[in-house]
Amino acid sequence: LRAADPARARPADPDAAMRGVRGAEERAAQERLAAAWSTAVRRHDRGAAVASFAHEIVAVVGADAVADPGGGEPAAGPVQAMVKEAAALFAEHLPVRRTFSTGISRTVTCPAELPEAYEQAVKAVRVGRQLHGAGARAHFDQLGVYRLLSLVSDPAELHAFVRETLGELAGDDEPELVDLRRTLQVLLETNLNVAETARRLHFHYNTLRYRIGKLERMLGAFTEDAHLRLNLTLALHVLRMRGI
Repeated sequence: LRAADPARARPADPDAAMRGVRGAEERAAQERLAAAWSTAVRRHDRGAAVASFAHEIVAVVGADAVADPGGGEPAAGPVQAMVKEAAALFAEHLPVRRTFSTGISRTVTCPAELPEAYEQAVKAVRVGRQLHGAGARAHFDQLGVYRLLSLVSDPAELHAFVRETLGELAGDDEPELVDLRRTLQVLLETNLNVAETARRLHFHYNTLRYRIGKLERMLGAFTEDAHLRLNLTLALHVLRMRGI
C-alpha cells in the first residue's frame, strides 16, 4: 500500500476567479497523478486497486508483485520502478514541475488489516517528506526511530519532552540558541568527536571546546552521561518531525 500526495505551491491569491482556476488546475493534476499511478502499478500487478482522494492516491498492490524473493516485504527494485514510472507519466507535458511523495506500508495478509496499512503509509509519507523534502519515498519499516516517535498518540507529550530535555534550546526565536543546538546535534551525530565536529562546523578547536562547556552548563554533563545523550538525541529527532 502506498499513499502519494502531490507537492503544490500555494501563493497568496485573493482573487476569487483565480482561485477557481487554480482549483481546476489542482483537480486536473490530481486526476493526472491517479492515471499515472494506475498505469504504473498495473504494469506490475493487473489486479491492483488504485483510488484517488482529495490530496492523495492510494494503491493496494499484490505482495507477489513487489515482494523480495528472500523475504516477503516489498523489495526496493519493483517499488522504485513503480515510483519512477508514475513520476515519468505524471510529469509528461506538464507546464511546471510537480512532484509527489510516496509512503509504503508493511505487507498485510487480509483486508481487515488494510486500515492499519494505510495509516503506516500515511506516516511514511509525512516523515519522509519532513526529513527528505518533496518527492521523498519512504517505507514505514525503514523510518528507524522516527517510526517509533510517529506512533506516540499525544503530540503534547513529545513537545513537553523536548522542552524538558532541551530547555532554552527547544525554541527558534534566538539565533544564538539555534546555533548552539546545531552544535549539539553535530556533536551527537559524530559521537562526541570534537575534531570532526569542528571540521563540519568550520570552528576552531578551542571555540568548540568553549561551546561544549556552555552546552553542559545548560543541559548537564552529556559528554559523560550516556542516558542524557540518548534523551538529547531523541529530543532533536522530535524537533525534526515538526509538522508531522
